[in-house]
Amino acid sequence: MKYFYLILLVLCSFTLRAATLEVEITGVTKEGVLHLAIYSSKEAFESDRGDRPGPQPGIIAGSIKNIDTETYKETFDIPVGTYAVGYYIDANENEKLDTNFLGIPKEEYGFSNNVRGKFGPPSFESASFILGAYRKLLLEI
Repeated sequence: MKYFYLILLVLCSFTLRAATLEVEITGVTKEGVLHLAIYSSKEAFESDRGDRPGPQPGIIAGSIKNIDTETYKETFDIPVGTYAVGYYIDANENEKLDTNFLGIPKEEYGFSNNVRGKFGPPSFESASFILGAYRKLLLEI
């Protein structure tokens, strides 16, 4: 019986560490491919320039999908922790965030907490949030 309680305690501890993140993006004005990443690492967040789509170290979850100009919603089940979200809409489908000659993005983009950086992306600290059991992020382009 003692082992049963030990196994039950271990299984419950794994279950309690799961969390749900609901992401909603509004204000999309151009159709394209949404590239959304949920970063668990400051280094990955601050070094990503939107030119390497797909899984990478420091990105715990994400989504790459065609969207239109309506509201985007998706739910992610990830561990409890501190995260930041970055996303862009690849309107010309070349798998990168296009910028002008000054480095200013020409495609729609955004970050968690709806923060904007000065002369580049924001810091991880300004875009990060703590995910407990459930959180809904309301993001605007």
